[in-house]
Amino acid sequence: MFLRALALLSAVAVPLLLAAEGISGLHPAMFWLGPLAAIAAALPIVLAAKQTRTQALFGAALAAMAAASTPGLPQLLRITGSDDALPVHDLREGLLPETKAGYAAVRGYLQPEWVVDEYAVAEGARPDQNQAPKAVLLPLLGSDQEVTAVSAGGRVVIARVNPERVKPTLVTLRGRLVPAEREIVESLFLIQRQDGASDQPAAEQIAAAPPAVMLDTFDMPTRGQALTRLGLALGASALALVLLLLAIPRASQTEAKQPRASARAQTHEERKSSLELERAG
Repeated sequence: MFLRALALLSAVAVPLLLAAEGISGLHPAMFWLGPLAAIAAALPIVLAAKQTRTQALFGAALAAMAAASTPGLPQLLRITGSDDALPVHDLREGLLPETKAGYAAVRGYLQPEWVVDEYAVAEGARPDQNQAPKAVLLPLLGSDQEVTAVSAGGRVVIARVNPERVKPTLVTLRGRLVPAEREIVESLFLIQRQDGASDQPAAEQIAAAPPAVMLDTFDMPTRGQALTRLGLALGASALALVLLLLAIPRASQTEAKQPRASARAQTHEERKSSLELERAG
């Protein structure tokens, strides 16, 4: 009974616990702690299954795979369910808050006057600028003007998009928020401070780059990818449970071995007694 409970814990309970956003989002190390917990729960079954140890090892591996596939899965299914699943942050109302992380939907104007081309080339190779770039990096702001007033208390957004998506109209982009390299920020933004003092120039350039974040529109999962991940997690969990349960030694087999051992011992004693009688005769 105890080994069956461990099989359920390893193949079902651990993946379900990691599927909860409150648990899987506690720490990035949960991506590794979950599979390790599933393997630890299945370890007593592996040790007890002497004749079916290989089967138990496969079950433990599948349980770890299921535990590694479930963190963030509910969020992934939700944001790929519809375009309205992610709340849209309109840059016309203010900069992107510093607390915003993960997947996001941002509305604003792309600034094609300042752009950095990104080419897919091997390390050390020079890009062929006669070809179209794989992606472009450009500011996404709350105004379509070249000079835009930016208030403190937020981050400017650098959009990584397909060149065909660059349009002069108001756009809504969805993707993952990732750190932006300082060199890219400094090449795309020139920040000026407006001073009201009469003894200072009207605009004083600031060398420091503004707080920025990159919105990677290429890193946005599709509905098919989310459903595939769900199917893999469910399949791995179900198969792991079956393999672990079948690998548990049955009590009837253990009991059947004990009478055989007793019978063999009894036969040996009878033979020994008969030999002693023949010697006495």
